[in-house]
Amino acid sequence: MLRFMTICLLAWLGAAYAWAEEKTSYLLDPKLTAGESWLANVKLSVGGNMHVEDQEAEEKKLPLTVSAHLQYEEHLLTWSPDKIARSLRHYGKAKARIQVEEGGILRELPANTRQIAAEIRNESSTLNSIEQPLTRQQLDLINVVGNTLALQRLLPGDSLAVGEGWDHSATAIGPLLGLDYLAVCEVRSIIVGVVQDQVQIRLSGTVHGTIDGAPTEMELRGAYLFHQEQKRITKFNLAIKELRTASEIVPGLDIVAKISITLEPVESPHPFTADQLKQAGDISQPLPRELMFDARAQGFCFEHNSNWYITAEQRNLVSLRCMHTGNLLAHCNISTLPARSEGRFTSLDQLERDVRNTLGDRLESVSAATHWTTPQGYKCLGVVAHGKVQEVPIEWRYYLLSADGLPRVSLAVTVEQSQLKQFNDGDRQLVDSLKLLSKQPTKTAVKSLANPR
Repeated sequence: MLRFMTICLLAWLGAAYAWAEEKTSYLLDPKLTAGESWLANVKLSVGGNMHVEDQEAEEKKLPLTVSAHLQYEEHLLTWSPDKIARSLRHYGKAKARIQVEEGGILRELPANTRQIAAEIRNESSTLNSIEQPLTRQQLDLINVVGNTLALQRLLPGDSLAVGEGWDHSATAIGPLLGLDYLAVCEVRSIIVGVVQDQVQIRLSGTVHGTIDGAPTEMELRGAYLFHQEQKRITKFNLAIKELRTASEIVPGLDIVAKISITLEPVESPHPFTADQLKQAGDISQPLPRELMFDARAQGFCFEHNSNWYITAEQRNLVSLRCMHTGNLLAHCNISTLPARSEGRFTSLDQLERDVRNTLGDRLESVSAATHWTTPQGYKCLGVVAHGKVQEVPIEWRYYLLSADGLPRVSLAVTVEQSQLKQFNDGDRQLVDSLKLLSKQPTKTAVKSLANPR
């Protein structure tokens, strides 16, 4: 009997000890519903160096600091932890002060571009104005690290206890950091505590990928709070040590960035019309990625896909590069020519002769020469030529747009023939959207950011 009682006592003590040691688990599963809104407050600070080439083609380090503050109401249209998420944003504030060496720039989002559609489709993120196309500078102002539409993707959707953690996927980290392409993602979060119904989480790791076609390496250290009642992340802080290699379109960077985000639920009516909600709510197609480049000093403006980057701007010339996942697809030079007198236009035969003379021994054949009227109402001549440069097969596309009383504009596009399928006639939007303008004087030409010589 005594032995039986002893065994029962030991069994009871063992069960009680196991119960005391059992850990409390917390369900980290975001609950987001289409139609809800939150107020996002985003603060960003950056310090470090920008690497550029000087006039002797030697690398030069320029001290760089950035201070930015964004505040916007975000209205959720649809959300998925690993596929498509889309929202509409109204920016009440979007300002940044950029200091390079001793020169400073203050940028602010104009009032007529503060209604923005945001989308994440798999690992790719997009921001697009629903009123008129953004410029590259305006996009860069709001396309900061810490995309709030991607923030809740950090959560695992499972129950975990203090001390337990999980690895993050590329579909969470890529859009959060604004990467074009993510090659290496070694980022992990761990629960470190619970205070006042909020789960405290730490994040750390490294990523390798590309931004604006430039290879980048980032070390991440972050902390965030999961609100158990609201069932979402409400606060997020992240420090990034980034080493970015210079590319053909952007300078190199050696910086430390710090970002702070708070999210608060909004109960008041959202500022979007029924038509805007309907238009932006159609997720059958990706959001367009069009930007606007206004070159009034050169005598034209045009829309372009965001994979085109302006690399140099001079008095009568604008140079662009087309990038995809870090690879150069094409480059384009857009030049302003003097206006012809009324009724006098360059002939197609003359343009073809000019092309043949320009290419010289590199030319092998002219495959097309034609003319048409663009959607903007301008006469356009087009010549497509093939040849080789250092044994690499190349396709050249030349366009000449003209109208009475306005400067003529020529476009010269160069594409390696192996990239034609990926390029997918990416120059036609430039031609179709280009508008001829009376040239306006400017004090100074804007230098190439990638090579400001």
